[in-house]
Amino acid sequence: MKFEHVPEHILEMYEKIRSQHFPHLANAKILFLLNKKKMINKGNITLSKIVKPSDLVKFLSKDEAPEYGYDYIILLDQKLIAHCDDTDIKRVLRHELRHTFFDSDSLKNPYKLVDHDFSDFYDEVELNKDDPTWSKRVSQTVSLMYDQEKDEK
Repeated sequence: MKFEHVPEHILEMYEKIRSQHFPHLANAKILFLLNKKKMINKGNITLSKIVKPSDLVKFLSKDEAPEYGYDYIILLDQKLIAHCDDTDIKRVLRHELRHTFFDSDSLKNPYKLVDHDFSDFYDEVELNKDDPTWSKRVSQTVSLMYDQEKDEK
């Protein structure tokens, strides 16, 4: 199986991040999954990804996330969770959550995905000023784990 549920401490981490930085997600239903396969985008490793579930997935998940199913799905690289510390995992979660937007004018589905805007960029720079190249470091760590795994086969 390519996916599995994240450990409980990731959900607890999300709740703290949400309450501190993303109050608009208080009622959002988010499914967090570990992706056990390396994700690549434009030739670079991807540590995480947030997506809107299809109508079919929303229908199939309505028992787990009552009423309308999940609003978002966040995929986290399993090697990120296994080999990186909580500070870096929090940074990745915050990064993905910056893509969320609550559209109060949309009654049917107010949860949207957006590109980062400049204020988000500056917020993240400020929050990560102690380690401005964290993303590159974490990507290299995760990539190294995949390379070692490949060499062991």
